[in-house]
Amino acid sequence: MATQLSKKCPECKKRFRYSSVREHKWFPFCSETCKLVDLGRWYSNEYAFVEDLSRGHDMKDNINLDEITDPDVRAALEELEGEHG
Repeated sequence: MATQLSKKCPECKKRFRYSSVREHKWFPFCSETCKLVDLGRWYSNEYAFVEDLSRGHDMKDNINLDEITDPDVRAALEELEGEHG
């Protein structure tokens, strides 16, 4: 049985459980509803990028997993590294 992780939904703030970022259909949201609410905010221009997004592409290779303290971020990065490493 896969390890169950817990995360707070960035939209509704409700805690939800998941076993894998890839297997949780709406990650990082708890549900399709929260995902669509967030998407609606993007469509209505409630969110905006405030810095040059081209910066940082080179930073991906410099991530040190030992320095990441957020368990959700660590889990996602480890899962992605396992697929590409």
